[in-house]
Amino acid sequence: MSGVPRAAATAQSPVQLDIIVPAGTLAATQTPSIVGKNLLADPTTRELLRNGFPTKLHYKVELWREKGLFNDIEGSSEWEVLVQYDPTSKEYRAVRRTGKQLEDFGGFATLTSAEEPLTRPYRVGLRPRAQGGRYYYNVFLDITTLDVSDLDELQRWLRGEFQPAVRGKTSPASALKNGIGTLLSRLLGGERRHYEQRSETFTAG
Repeated sequence: MSGVPRAAATAQSPVQLDIIVPAGTLAATQTPSIVGKNLLADPTTRELLRNGFPTKLHYKVELWREKGLFNDIEGSSEWEVLVQYDPTSKEYRAVRRTGKQLEDFGGFATLTSAEEPLTRPYRVGLRPRAQGGRYYYNVFLDITTLDVSDLDELQRWLRGEFQPAVRGKTSPASALKNGIGTLLSRLLGGERRHYEQRSETFTAG
């Protein structure tokens, strides 16, 4: 089942954010999946990516139990996806980081093809602790275009074990600095969009 879009995801936005909750009694033993579509469809985001500014997608999923007047949160999970254009190889690269685990999706000739693996259902390791309760999931997504003030964060992403995500000799910092000269200053403020989604309430067990 999919949740109902929250107000933060406006009607004008093409982004679709869904929570797939296992049906019936399976909800107590199987974990949900998160599906996002049109994640990079925003024209400003695409222009910034083409000019060397990486885009970060930060996900957070919460599991809540209904409990009288005040609900209880039973757990949460977070992960990030980084998409950037490598001007040396002329490829878009996408990398997902969950804790200390890194998944490199590889290089893609177009931004549309780079977005495709990001739209596949991603299973989250959250499920109810006890049977009989009433539960629901909340998912939050922040899509942020990194600006020049985020160079340190970008370097943390790519140093050490993250280095294989980058191909070619041109550094990410150089790519960002080169992109600055081709953009209007009003685009350099760190584009950020926020989306929320809540699943329908279900009974565990």
